[in-house]
Amino acid sequence: MSLQIYKPNKSNTGFAFSFYMGEDRKNKLPILFLNAISQYSWDDKKRIGSFSGNKDNPDKNLSIKFNEFEVGSIISAIKNRFEWNTYHAFEQNKTQIKLSPWDKPVKVNKINPKTREPYEDNQILPAFGIIVTRNGNQVFRITIEPGEAECLRVLCETLIQNRYKILIQSQKDYNKNKSENKDYSF
Repeated sequence: MSLQIYKPNKSNTGFAFSFYMGEDRKNKLPILFLNAISQYSWDDKKRIGSFSGNKDNPDKNLSIKFNEFEVGSIISAIKNRFEWNTYHAFEQNKTQIKLSPWDKPVKVNKINPKTREPYEDNQILPAFGIIVTRNGNQVFRITIEPGEAECLRVLCETLIQNRYKILIQSQKDYNKNKSENKDYSF
C-alpha cells in the first residue's frame, strides 16, 4: 500500500514523495517508509516533469523509515493541525523532518443564489508541507493538499491497525502455546 505525490514544476525545482507500508526487517511488522526524489527535468512541450534521472544520485534522493510512534505523531499532526518535527541520524546522515500545516488561499467559483450570477470567492484550504533536510544542505520539500493529507492519515492509521492486529494475534498464539504446553503432573 502506498501513496505517491508528484509535484514537478517548470522551474525544475519539484519533488516526488512516496509513502509506503513496508515490513520491518527486525520484527516483520508493518512500518512506514518515505522515499523522496528531486525533479530531474521539465518538458515544456508536454508540460511534464521527470524524476528518473536522479534515481542513482544519492544527493538527489533519500529514504526514511518511521517508527510506530512517529507514524502516530503524523496522524495526530494531520488530525489536529499542528507542526511536527523529528530528527534521524543514520551512518553519516543527519536528517530533520518537519510536517507543517499552512493555510492555502484559493479562488473558488460560486453562483449567487439570488441573482444566479457567477462570482469568484476566496477560500482557505487546510494544507500541509513536508520539509526534509539532510546534512543541512540537501532539502526535499513538497506541499500536501487536503485530500493528500487525508490519504496520508488513512495510510498511517491502516499501518498502525495492521501492526497491532499482528501483535495481538502473536500474543494470542503465544498464550495458546503456553497453555497447551503446561505440565500438570502431580
